[in-house]
Amino acid sequence: MQYAIMTDLEGPAGVERFSQTRNYEPFYVVSMRQLTKEVNAAVAGIFDADAEAVVHVVDGHGSGGIIKEEMDQRALYIRRDQPINIYEHWHTYHAFMYVGQHAMACTPNAPLAHTGSSKHIVYKRINGVCVGEFGIGAAKAGYHGVPTIFLSGDDKACAEASTLIAGIFTVATKWGKGWQKARHLSSDEACRRIRQTIAEACRSLTGPVAQRIKPLRFDPPYSYEVRYIRPTKAPQRPLPGVRVDQLDAYTVLYRADDLDLLPLI
Repeated sequence: MQYAIMTDLEGPAGVERFSQTRNYEPFYVVSMRQLTKEVNAAVAGIFDADAEAVVHVVDGHGSGGIIKEEMDQRALYIRRDQPINIYEHWHTYHAFMYVGQHAMACTPNAPLAHTGSSKHIVYKRINGVCVGEFGIGAAKAGYHGVPTIFLSGDDKACAEASTLIAGIFTVATKWGKGWQKARHLSSDEACRRIRQTIAEACRSLTGPVAQRIKPLRFDPPYSYEVRYIRPTKAPQRPLPGVRVDQLDAYTVLYRADDLDLLPLI
């Protein structure tokens, strides 16, 4: 089977301040090393369950979150902005996963919670449902029939995932106590739990059909509402197949019959 892992730098154990995720700060490389360890644990868990697996790991953090040279060489590394885009090849994947994920913007006591940008976005909604980066990615995967089966990150991100997807396998690497405050698992324990749980998630793909995790789906027609922190104009250039409405100075609403046409990411 073929698997895709989306990663971010705010969710690994030990990371609780934005300064730990910025490439000009001294602790940035420490955070990258922990994410890389957790990714390697995830890759190992996949191969524990499926010796013939094909694994693609997407470095989803804006300035980079994975130390490529230290990543398990059995997996293929993909930068989010590379021409090889998993969002254009959903038909090749059997499952989607998240490692190092944070909760959506406005989540109480969620460390480093944001949706896309902590400086620009208040919230995003699909069909009236508030979604963060996890929900958006899972919705895009689900639109193409791909289930999202695993997430690791802070406890609020795990709860967010479980609210959207029944039965999803999760590992809390830390427990949020504020926007930049948390209690953390040790590095090794986080990796141990990730490896064990992601293997269970992969094995569930071949279990009884009634017990398999279902893809996240929203019903058409689709609406996508974005609320900005500062006054923002709706896009002026036409988006084919998309109706764009300025609801107020801060809010833009997109509507379409095809989810792929919406500017979700």
